[in-house]
Amino acid sequence: GLVKDESTPVEAGPDACRKACCNDENCEVWQFNALFACYRGKSDVCIKDMDSFTAGSLGERLRGATVASSPLMWYGKMTTYTELVDLDPAASEPREEVIQGVGGENYRLWRNGSVLQVDVSCWSFERHPEWCCPWDGPPRRKCWGKADHLRDHCCKAGMSPDGNYLYNVYARLTPYLAPAEQVYFNQILPEEKIDEALFTSSRLHWASGHHPSDFCPSTAAMVDGQRAVIDGSVVLWPLAMLLAAHIKITGTFVNIGAGTCLHPDPLYQLLASREGSGFLGLAVEADSARLQRCEDEMAQTFATVVPVSMTLNPIDAARQLRPYVAPMFPNEQTPWPLDFLVVDLDGCDCLVAEGLMDLVRPKVLMLEIAFHFPPPFRFSAHWDVKRSHSWNAEYDVDQLNPSSGCSLSYAIHKFKPFGYHLLRLTHTDAVFVHESVRPSIESGLGLQLPQDEFLCYRRSTLWVQLPGRYVREWFYAAHPSLALSQIWSNITELNKQMGRDDAPFTLDF
Repeated sequence: GLVKDESTPVEAGPDACRKACCNDENCEVWQFNALFACYRGKSDVCIKDMDSFTAGSLGERLRGATVASSPLMWYGKMTTYTELVDLDPAASEPREEVIQGVGGENYRLWRNGSVLQVDVSCWSFERHPEWCCPWDGPPRRKCWGKADHLRDHCCKAGMSPDGNYLYNVYARLTPYLAPAEQVYFNQILPEEKIDEALFTSSRLHWASGHHPSDFCPSTAAMVDGQRAVIDGSVVLWPLAMLLAAHIKITGTFVNIGAGTCLHPDPLYQLLASREGSGFLGLAVEADSARLQRCEDEMAQTFATVVPVSMTLNPIDAARQLRPYVAPMFPNEQTPWPLDFLVVDLDGCDCLVAEGLMDLVRPKVLMLEIAFHFPPPFRFSAHWDVKRSHSWNAEYDVDQLNPSSGCSLSYAIHKFKPFGYHLLRLTHTDAVFVHESVRPSIESGLGLQLPQDEFLCYRRSTLWVQLPGRYVREWFYAAHPSLALSQIWSNITELNKQMGRDDAPFTLDF
């Protein structure tokens, strides 16, 4: 909702951006970034985002929103939300969340187990140093009630030596919270206790696999105190080397939704390496500009990559691709023994992959997964014969759609009859291997299939497009029925926000 202020150059800095907003009675929020300059106005989104504009930005709410129904505001379009979340709460402790109050103040909540600390930003549009700090006599306002040491802290630490406001300075509010406020903040960042006996019972009842594995989760190891997440672009290259050492591979692939074919595309590392020499496959992409970039880049690799400009649909996917795949398997019967099938469509991914099973039977299948729908929920977007063509025409790779794709449990359920087992997760994808290569995989990696997807999911750090606390609440629910209607309501609301009312989808468990 914010609009770029063309009259405030980036060289003027954040103070000029703030001043411009302050002087404009219709301006509620300003946000400044050294790369993007000054944006200000009335925001319609106030939510976490992984957009590059967010990184390194300064901002402030100077005036209250028109309507405020609660002491704190959490609002916006969920189609802009992304988060990397540890599915096991214990793995992400301590947790921190910053939310905004109606007075322009920020509340920083910090939790470690049962301990919750609440800090409040020193300044807001109701609380400024010139009103609150007694530099030339008594303050004009009693900004912190009787908590004089909060005033002393903010007046001392909240200003830089050259007299500028410091917007990231907080004061500890926890000792001064009323009982109702304590309850409210505990609801915002609740203590997440897991009933392990209940979780184990649910897992044993609903899980498709039953072998625990340290290889399956997306989280690899601790690096500099942080849990490192498996990079999806480095998964298929070592897998190709493992298979080639044990069995005869065909050196073939189909990459659907290939984009530019560059990192972090799952096949890039393999095709750009010397081990990719002799590989032959398709890069299928609907965006002509991105496909041209892919063609240019892949021409410099050791592999042969055939660009295919096409929008696939689950009804006709096999028929659409047959003329392009057939030359790779002369004189062979379908389903053809493809090595790698990668699908990343931001649409009906599982349905397209399923439709291709009559045409190819890949040894390795890699799918983008809607990880915000946890096991055992089986979710998939569906193809709408009348409207999906227009939705595809409007597709923007930079616009998120949380109600697209399919969930992990849906993919496991859908591809099990074709002989596929879950091998591992990345933060965005799931990798499956075919039963025909199971002996090579189990001996080469020292694991047993099928793996327990509940434990794999719980031990992972995953990219989700809904708040992590929602996802964990659904995952650890005592019974899936308790969360089904909540997930259903989120999907239908997301579809409305995307302008896709009544878009078809599957949801069960």
